[in-house]
Order: sequence, then C-alpha cells, then structure tokens
Amino acid sequence: MTTVVNGRHWTPPMPDDAVVQELRHNVNLRLERAARTSSETSQDETVRTQVYVRQEIEAWTSRRAAAGIPPLPRHAEQALADAVMASLAGLGRIDVLLRRTDVENIFLFGHDRVYLELADGTTETWPYTVADSDAQLVDMLTGMFARLGQTSREFSASVPVGNLRLPAGGPLGARLAAIMEVTERPAVAIRRHRLMAANLDELVRNSTMDVVIRDFLRAAVRARLKIAVTGEWGAGKTSLLRALCHEIPTWEHIVTIEDDYELGLQMWPERHPVVTAMEARLPNAEGVGEISLDTLLKQALRHSPKRIVVGEVRGGEVTALLRALSTGAAGLCTLHADTAAAVFDRIANMSQLAIPPLPVETAYRWTASALDLIIHIRQRDRLDSAGRPVRERFVEQIIEVGSIGDTARPDTTEVFTPRQSDGRAVPAYPPSQAVLDKLERHGFDRRQLESPDGAWDQS
Repeated sequence: MTTVVNGRHWTPPMPDDAVVQELRHNVNLRLERAARTSSETSQDETVRTQVYVRQEIEAWTSRRAAAGIPPLPRHAEQALADAVMASLAGLGRIDVLLRRTDVENIFLFGHDRVYLELADGTTETWPYTVADSDAQLVDMLTGMFARLGQTSREFSASVPVGNLRLPAGGPLGARLAAIMEVTERPAVAIRRHRLMAANLDELVRNSTMDVVIRDFLRAAVRARLKIAVTGEWGAGKTSLLRALCHEIPTWEHIVTIEDDYELGLQMWPERHPVVTAMEARLPNAEGVGEISLDTLLKQALRHSPKRIVVGEVRGGEVTALLRALSTGAAGLCTLHADTAAAVFDRIANMSQLAIPPLPVETAYRWTASALDLIIHIRQRDRLDSAGRPVRERFVEQIIEVGSIGDTARPDTTEVFTPRQSDGRAVPAYPPSQAVLDKLERHGFDRRQLESPDGAWDQS
C-alpha cells in the first residue's frame, strides 16, 4: 500500500514475511476445509478468502495484545492483509509494486535488485527484496507460471524463458517476462498497462497529439481506413491503438487478436458491445495446445467482423493480416519500427517468416493494398528547466500509403511531418483526393491542414 509524500510515492516498511507465511498457512487450511463441503464460484471463494484473511489478522492481533504488544497502525494492518492476499495468489512481495499507479515497468535482477521505471520517465530503486533468495524468487515464478496463466506452463532449468499475463496491476493485469539459467541471475521485466480508458481527447490533453491530428484520425477511423501504428518499444503504440478503437462506432463487431490481452475493448461494453477478444495461447507443459496469432487471424474472418484489430504484429502472421485487409476487411494494428518509412521493409522481412514465405515483391504489393495510413509515435526523455527528467510521447509522423510506384515499393505521401523545432507532427502535404473525400464525409475540415505548425500550441 503506497501513499504520496511531497509528491512522491512512499511505501511503509514491508510486513514481516514470517507473519505473512503464518497467516497464509492458516487461511489455506480454512480454505481447504471449506472446499470439501462447498460448491461456491471463484468469486465467492475470493470473498471468503478476504474474510478469512481479515479474521486471521484479527486473531493474530488479539494474541499480540494478550502479550502486551501494541496494535498495528491502520496502514500497516492493511499492508499485512494485502501481503497475505498476494502470497495466497502467488504474487508475493511483487504485489505491492503492481499496486502503484505511477509505475510503468518493474525490473528484477535477482531477488534483491529491484528497479522501477515511472510514468514520468524517472527511475527508482526499490529498497526491499522481492524474495529471500534467488532460489525463492525462482520458486515463486515457477508457481506463477503453473497457476496464473491460461494454461499451466513450465518455468524450469529445461524451460528457462517464459512470458505470462499477471492477474494484477490494473484491469487487464500486467505482462511478465522472465529468464534464468542463461543469465547470471534470474531476471524479470513486468510492464503495467496504464491509460486504459484514454481516448483521443485524453491524448490531446497529455500532448500526445494536437486537435488537428485528433480530428484527422477520428475521421480516418470512422471512414474505415486501414491503419498501422508504429514506434519503438514503450512508445505508446497500444495506448494510441486503444484510443483509435474507441472511435469505432458502437454497432460494429470488432475482433481483437493479441499475444496477451492489452487492448481490453471487451471491458467497455457501453462503448463496444460487440467484441470478440482472442488471445494466443502457448503450449502447455506437455507441449500441446498452442494457438498462434496466425491461427486466430484465419479464424477471425469466419466471425464476420466489421473490424479486425491486431495488438502487435511480430512475425509470419503478418501475411494473414495483409491477406485479410487486402480483401476488404477494415483493420488496425501495431508493429515495431524505428520510423514510418521502415514499415515496408519490416513487413517484407516478417513475411519471410511465414510458411510458406511471401516473396518481397508480393509483400510490398499486399502492403500497398492492405494499409491506408501509418502513424508513427515517438517517446523522448529530456530534462526540464529545473533539471528534472520528463518523458514525452507524441505523434511524430503520419503517412498515406499509395499504390506500387516505380521503385516496386508503395508510394507514400507525408501528410504530417516532424516539426523541425521539436519533432511533433504538423501538416505537410494533403492526402489523396480519395482519402480526403472519405475524411470530409466523416466530419474532417480540410482547412485544418493549412496551418504549417498545426495546433500544438493551442492543445
């Protein structure tokens, strides 16, 4: 449990681990006894667990009082309850970090070196350990992989690499990547999902875009243009993709396809009442049961979607996506690329991973017919006038994808170009008449593209 002191998050001392384990043991015994005679749902079990934890803490407090030990402060008692619940869930001491709303990334280098990357771009060293030893950390991770995923997965000396979505850290949980044996010590990276409900207006307020870009993209989504969002790792691609999806009309059937649930459109039924959310599945401990993005993309077309949204395209599944978008399905996706111009070669390279591989010329041709716009988002860390670190994320460039040109690659039009002073996207060249007509039919005013500096200063 964290509090804010002088504008910074402060966490009280961690509860005594021996006490946490004692209470956890007592609660587990009660849960096991209850399970023999109960047919309750998982939700009922969660409520019962919370009741048992509170009762065991009250009993423990009474024993302390009888021994003349003062009671815990309220915040310390709540921290103890949280720690017991986290231990029961298999999250251990990591849970307190997942509860911090200002944390974006958690890095563990062994059990005792913990670094936090905050939303504002600053970093912080965590003063506590997440386990008593590296071996205990590995045991905790092994339990997480066995119990917390869609299927039981192995994390061991023979399978020393793994990825997992944790059921904590926000509505959609957090993404955990772990590795051992091939590193000097166990290493873990956890990414929390923030800005879950952000729409385009919110991205204007936090200076990710100005109102000209907002209005352009809003019309582009409503006009059913096919859009790819690109950027480096951590640039904010998923947040921008989610905000774009919030502009899709409520009556459209959306199919989302992801390695790990991150978009979460199904969690807003008032915005998106008709969503089929698909998540890839790794093989279980016996090596069976895998369902790939490529398989899900092929299945998605059988569900008659109005939109197909792919969280991130990383490999050979790109050919299934290109095929789907080239045949008329409207869609959005993200992919990792350093610049918007690098997208075509990136797609061509990924197409070589498909079975069978797609020839480069065919990949270019399919890309030209599958995409209308590429939006590139940039992350930049800088120091403000007081020398404090500031993290910025902003739309840097938007290009229109045209037909195959003389170079055998898709022609492009740079509709928004990086501003020389700070790299933020400002109007450059008008899109094609066909695209402009579609945008205007969905509320965009072409005169907004006449300002060479956009509207960043007014946003």
